[in-house]
Amino acid sequence: MSRAQRGFWLASLAVVGAAAFTAWALLGAAYSGGETILEENPGLTVRVAVAAPLVLTSAVWLLLHVACRFDAIWARRAASILAWLLVAFAVITGFSIGLFVLPVAVALVCAAALTPVGGA
Repeated sequence: MSRAQRGFWLASLAVVGAAAFTAWALLGAAYSGGETILEENPGLTVRVAVAAPLVLTSAVWLLLHVACRFDAIWARRAASILAWLLVAFAVITGFSIGLFVLPVAVALVCAAALTPVGGA
């Protein structure tokens, strides 16, 4: 498997992981009473925190696709920045949802490093 293929599969796996996390946050019982995260915390901040991993992961996947397809260094740099922002988000929210988001963020950072641009 080539370097570009490994990057593609890591990024795709990260999107699937972020989608699974979002589905769990929306539908899965997270509290002992059976409530989901959104039922227990109805505020806008929680909704943004639950949606952010899927939105950022999808954006990184798209940017890495553009970088690989069109040899766009700017797209890979933007994807790397967003991936590192997701790592920071996972660390900041580490004792709540960050533990679920961190593997997705690490996969994205690795995928960005593996995406070939500029003759690499």
